[in-house]
Amino acid sequence: MPQQSRADDVAVANVLMLGTAEWDSPIATNQHYVTRELSHGAKVTFVESLGLRRPKLRRDDVRRMAARARRAFGGRQESPAYRPRPAGTRIVSPLVLPVHRTPTRRINRALLRRATGEWLAGPRPRVLWTFTPVTYGLEESADVVVYHCVDLLATFPGVDGVAVRRGERALASRTTVAIATSTAVQEHLAVGGFPRIELLPNVADVSVFTAASRPASDRRPAVLFSGNLTVHKLDLRLLESVATALRGRGELLLAGPLAAGGGSFDGPLRRLEELGARHLGVLTPAELAEVAGTCAVGLVPYAINDYTRGVSPLKCFEYLSSGLAVLSTGLPAMAELARGNPHVTVSGADDFAARLLELIGPADDTVLTDRMTTAAEHGWQTRGAVLRTLLANELAGRR
Repeated sequence: MPQQSRADDVAVANVLMLGTAEWDSPIATNQHYVTRELSHGAKVTFVESLGLRRPKLRRDDVRRMAARARRAFGGRQESPAYRPRPAGTRIVSPLVLPVHRTPTRRINRALLRRATGEWLAGPRPRVLWTFTPVTYGLEESADVVVYHCVDLLATFPGVDGVAVRRGERALASRTTVAIATSTAVQEHLAVGGFPRIELLPNVADVSVFTAASRPASDRRPAVLFSGNLTVHKLDLRLLESVATALRGRGELLLAGPLAAGGGSFDGPLRRLEELGARHLGVLTPAELAEVAGTCAVGLVPYAINDYTRGVSPLKCFEYLSSGLAVLSTGLPAMAELARGNPHVTVSGADDFAARLLELIGPADDTVLTDRMTTAAEHGWQTRGAVLRTLLANELAGRR
C-alpha cells in the first residue's frame, strides 16, 4: 500500500483548539489566525476561553458571562458574527465555572469533556493545539499535543497563576512540541521542562494592511496605537506625553476595545482625549488598515513589567506593512526586532516624545515601500504553511 503523503496527514487530522478568548473577541490574535490557517487542511474545533481571569461583578463581565451562557445552550446570536468562521470549523462555547481550583476541577472536567465530546469520540489522529495550559487532561486523548504559548499568562493581573503553573507542569511531559512567540516565553518553557520548543515570533495579516497603504502624498502626521486599551499593558504617562507633544503638530489616534482583559480605561481615556487624542473605537482589520494607511508612525507604548517582557506585538508588522515607522518602549521582543530593522525604533520614556516628533516628518514612497518589504515575510500566509508543515511532520512521525 502506498504511504500517505504529509498533506494527507493534515487533511485527516481532527484538531481541537483551546483558546483564551471568544471567537468574536474584538481583536484577532494568534488563536484566531492559527485556526484559520489549519482549517485549510484539517478539521478544526475552536473552544472558546475557559475563563482564566476570575470575573467580577462589573457590567462587561456580567454581559460576557450571559452571552457565554446563551451560546453554551445553543441560543441564537443577537447580532451577526463579528469574525468569519473558516469553512468546516466548529466553534464550541463550554459552560465551565471560571474557577480552576480543587472545589470545581471535577465539575469543570466533566463539563469540558461533554462540550468536546465530538472530538473525543471522533476519528484519529486527534490533535490538541492549546493556547491555554488549563486543559483538564484533554491531552491524554490526543495523538499530538501542541502548546502554543504566546504570553507569560501567570503574570497577567487577575489570571489564576496557580492554575496556569499547575497546567504547564502537567503539559510539559505530554506536549509533542511547544511554540514560543518570544525569547522570554521560550526561556520560560525551557525552565518549565518542555522538551522541544520552536521559537515562532508573532506575525500579522500583512496583505490586508499593505493593500490599504496610501502613497506618501496622502499621509498626514498622525500617530496610531491599535490594540487593547488597558492599564495592565500601556504606559499611561508616556501616552500622555505623546498626546501633549503632538498638539499643533499631529494627532494621536487610538483604535481598540477598552480594557478587554478586565479593569477600566474610562478615566485614562478621558485624560488622553482632553490632551487631543481621538478614540476610533473597535475597528475591523480592513477598517484599521484604511486608517493606518494614512498615518506616519505606529506606537507600541507598553509599560515594562513581568507580563509585557514576554509579549511579541503582532501590531508591529501591521504598522510596517502599512508603511509606518514603528516606535516602541524597550520590550525585549521589540529591542530584538530593532536590531535588524531600521524602521523600528526603541526608546526610553525620557526621550520617547522627542523621537516621535522626529519620525512623524514626511517620508517618500521609497521609504514606505521599504517598510512594507521588511514586513512581507512576517505574514500569516507564510506562517500558516510553516504550521501546517509542522503538524504534518508530527503526524507522520506517529503514523
